[in-house]
Amino acid sequence: MPELPRDDPVIEKLLSGAFLARLAYIGLDGRPRVVPIWYAYLGGEFIMVTGPKADKVAAIEANGAVALTIDSDQPPYSVLLVNGDATVETTDGMAAEYPDIVQRYLAGAADAYLSGMRERIREQRRIRVVPRSWRVLDFVKRYPKSLR
Repeated sequence: MPELPRDDPVIEKLLSGAFLARLAYIGLDGRPRVVPIWYAYLGGEFIMVTGPKADKVAAIEANGAVALTIDSDQPPYSVLLVNGDATVETTDGMAAEYPDIVQRYLAGAADAYLSGMRERIREQRRIRVVPRSWRVLDFVKRYPKSLR
């Protein structure tokens, strides 16, 4: 699927703001899971970074079919819904994208957080989600079917 259109103001707001992604995947027990997670949207894919022992790592390695949603927290609410394919990569030390992701979410507290983390992180897991399909709800022009 082509890259998300950054000229759509709703998509741009959601991708550039500090809104959490909610990543849905199938756990190793076959039951669905949803976790909030920091992310970056780079080069047409969503990048998330986590620790090597996170439950989602083994689950996504076993089944890379995922969904994610990014939604605003103020009316009129807007939502980006994505279905995609995820892969997991191991990084040596801190993932290259991680400092920018931390800066986006922690702003002024990012440097202090990262200075403590740099010494502790030996490896991380980079989760890449390539969108297969997506849609936007903005509750102004684009409503869910239930409200049309």
